[in-house]
Amino acid sequence: MSTVNVLRYSALGLGLFFGLKNDLSFKTAASKKEEQNAFDAKMKLVEEAKAEYAKLQAPVQKKAEVGSTKEVNFEDPNVDFAAVILQAVDSIKS
Repeated sequence: MSTVNVLRYSALGLGLFFGLKNDLSFKTAASKKEEQNAFDAKMKLVEEAKAEYAKLQAPVQKKAEVGSTKEVNFEDPNVDFAAVILQAVDSIKS
């Protein structure tokens, strides 16, 4: 009878040990997956922010280029002729 009890409690102990080991491994895997999902969500948010920033900054640069076509006063002694010529060439290209 004592042999049966030893086997029974040994099986119970092994079952508890195996169950705890599996539970800990599943919890660890779940926490790693949750961390990875959180990181992926943050990276997706960063990519969306970069795209939105690029979209918002592109029109500002175009407006600056369009606004640079101003009247040039050739009577002004401080006029930069090189800049005027480059501006004219750029306006012809676009």
